[in-house]
Amino acid sequence: MDPKVSIIVPLAGGPAQALRCLQGIAAQAEDPAHEIIVVDDASVGLEPLLSQLAGDVEVLRNQRRLGFAASARRGAEHARGEFIVFLRDAAVPASGWLAPLVAALGDPAVGLAASATDGAGAGAGADSPVAAWAFAVRAADLRTVGVLDLPGQLVAAALSVSLAERGLRVVTRAASTVFSPGARTGGGRRPAGEEPEVTVVIPTLDAASERVRACIAAVQATTDFAHEIVIIDNGCPPQGFASPVNAGVRAARTPYVVVMNDDVEPLSGWWPPLRAALDAGAAVSFPLTIDGPMRFDFPAWCFAMTRDDIDAFSHAPGEFFDPSLVLWYQDTDLLHRLRRAGRPPVHAETSRIRHGLSETVGSDDPDLGAWIRVQVAADRERFIRKHPDVVLHGHALASS
Repeated sequence: MDPKVSIIVPLAGGPAQALRCLQGIAAQAEDPAHEIIVVDDASVGLEPLLSQLAGDVEVLRNQRRLGFAASARRGAEHARGEFIVFLRDAAVPASGWLAPLVAALGDPAVGLAASATDGAGAGAGADSPVAAWAFAVRAADLRTVGVLDLPGQLVAAALSVSLAERGLRVVTRAASTVFSPGARTGGGRRPAGEEPEVTVVIPTLDAASERVRACIAAVQATTDFAHEIVIIDNGCPPQGFASPVNAGVRAARTPYVVVMNDDVEPLSGWWPPLRAALDAGAAVSFPLTIDGPMRFDFPAWCFAMTRDDIDAFSHAPGEFFDPSLVLWYQDTDLLHRLRRAGRPPVHAETSRIRHGLSETVGSDDPDLGAWIRVQVAADRERFIRKHPDVVLHGHALASS
């Protein structure tokens, strides 16, 4: 017999939040009968947890990060229930969460029923269905209106508009409660007074994007040491790469600094090999990129340095990268300085990451795309003027 409800759970973060979410689902009453469809959105460190799931649970695995909307669509394609419930960002259902959502859809005038968020003030607008962490729709209605390819936080809003255009109401059910995600995990929790040993600097064009949330979640899920994260939003107006990294490095107060693109997701055990290489005398250490292109001269999408070597190899005091190389070639400029000093970057091969190559500067905005193309060409010209004797192979230095 087919279940009455299909619960779709896209997962893109770490195991701690995912475990709390799945435990909340498991605590629901058997009525209404339901199935669980987990969509593993190329997450980090979830396999041990997902391999233990049993019962009426189906696990779908994305080969690359697709985001909430695409993962939700994929889960819905496998759903057998009359009603489909979505949980966003591994929000944690409270006891008795499911039944009120299904009951609300028993009214044919209702098209979407949303859960309330625990702790939100009644009447303050925080429990608006368009911003819900969990919401339910009829499978038939979903097939009609579809899930638009939007950031996860906008999916419920878009569905609400589409259903309202068909004359259906959107409601929030206070009796259905979820706890919002965001509890800090791993090394993000440290005893009071313990100083972080490393700062992870993440420049981004959009600090609210799913890409950045996935990067932060991966750092927290895979990092069992005291650390801090510095996010530099350089998107409005676009400031390139050099200036935001310089600002993040200036903000760091730790003995080690990692510069990490916002489309990087570190895997378990990523930090100790980088630190060991630095402690052994490397000026720069970098991890192995899996599931994507890899450079072995200097993959600047993720690298580590000590504070002393940052000071030694900075372009100028307070300016780690040359700010005149706005978007590209600042890493090539740094590599040139390192090679001249006889201290090229060191590959810590047991440190591993995933990297969505070029996602950081990828944009559907034609104006931003045009700016990026012009800026890359200008940066190349500046680099060649600065180093007229250096031979380039594309963006990279020729082998020394």
